[in-house]
Amino acid sequence: MPLSLEQLLTLQAAADTGSFSAAARRLGKAQSVVSTAIANLETDLDITLFERGGRYPRLTPAGEQILRQARQILGQCEALTAYAGELATGVEPKLTLAIDDDSQLPWLGGILEAFALQFPQVELELLFPLMEDLVEMLLSGRAQLGIGYEPQLPREELCCHSLGRVGLPLVVAPHHPLAGMRQVTRETLQGQRQILATGHGTGPERSRFRISTQVWWVEGDQAMLEIVKKGLGWASVPEVLLAAPLKNREVVRLHAAKALGQPSLQLGLWWHRAHPLGRAGLWLREALTHADIRKAHP
Repeated sequence: MPLSLEQLLTLQAAADTGSFSAAARRLGKAQSVVSTAIANLETDLDITLFERGGRYPRLTPAGEQILRQARQILGQCEALTAYAGELATGVEPKLTLAIDDDSQLPWLGGILEAFALQFPQVELELLFPLMEDLVEMLLSGRAQLGIGYEPQLPREELCCHSLGRVGLPLVVAPHHPLAGMRQVTRETLQGQRQILATGHGTGPERSRFRISTQVWWVEGDQAMLEIVKKGLGWASVPEVLLAAPLKNREVVRLHAAKALGQPSLQLGLWWHRAHPLGRAGLWLREALTHADIRKAHP
């Protein structure tokens, strides 16, 4: 006879409560029904699940192993039921959030924790495309939401909510030739290798802050910072990544001439105006629009 979920629920209740009578009260059934269900399960499995010699039934070693398997099956059934319920109420099964590099993760942590509690069955995918790569993911529908810097050429298909401005200080290693200068100018920087972040694309975004005639292209802000620490060039690095390296003297800030200024970029939350979001996506978008990135970008 095929096993039923009712049998497994009865086994779990009997094990948890310590008696068939207590299990019956929990399940709202007569004790005889519980006893019969356990006996039928033992017959179906050809295993003795409970020792009945004492005052209260006690799981046998085989019963303990079967109970562990039963709990796993029941847990999977609960997850399946919740998943189906979310689908029925308009919650998408999967959501992709594209983030322009993982340096944004510190201020996103609390929002992601809340999302996990609100939508435990939604499969969340976090991807870290850079520059034009993020825009292309939103345009193609590969990602439903994106967090990235303002593009030089905005796309009409995309909506944007500003999240604040992020500073990108100029930094070098302490032993780099530029480190000892009281002030650097554009001409000074042009003569030293610049480390620039790049995505997979070859559009104008990657050259936005190019100054030097010598460039190394690196995929990702963190990787860019590691290259700078080696003294291999100078770079503009998001402030959120610099607290520890500056404190440990792994890098130092460059003092730029007033005419040069310090670069910064507007950070935004992006989505495609023609691609509707489900309940999970709408919740996440709303949470992100109220985020305070100053906690990570002082």
